[in-house]
Amino acid sequence: MKPEFIALIGNARKRRGQKFRNQLYVFLMCLLVSVFLWVLVKLSRDYYYTIDYRINFTHIPPAYRLTYASDSLLTLNLRVQGYDFFTDRFLRSNTNTYNLNLSTLKVKKKGSVYNGFLLTDPIGYEISSQSRFQNYLLSTSPDTLYFEFERKKK
Repeated sequence: MKPEFIALIGNARKRRGQKFRNQLYVFLMCLLVSVFLWVLVKLSRDYYYTIDYRINFTHIPPAYRLTYASDSLLTLNLRVQGYDFFTDRFLRSNTNTYNLNLSTLKVKKKGSVYNGFLLTDPIGYEISSQSRFQNYLLSTSPDTLYFEFERKKK
């Protein structure tokens, strides 16, 4: 190695004076404050967030047995603020379930099966109104849940 390079490394390893340490502390504090302010600005924005809810069907009409449901997963597309997005995404467990009450479902006979359906927009609004953060529901997917029932034998 060249002697100048070795001398440069030796000078870098020497103990620095009090003035250098003060400048280093000031630099690190400014860096910390700037990173904190950058994070605050990023988290104050609105983001588009998709949450999946597993649906549990409850209170099935007493005379029927559920044989088919078109979907058991409801996807909500929301507009949320960055703070809520961050806490929901990284600090909470993602076990989202929703109990869907089928007691008021209107069932119609079609051939030998009984059919019913529910629009998911009202369900999505109910879920978002009960959620842990303020948000705006943009859409739900699927837009309709279809059910098939069979009559219980007496």
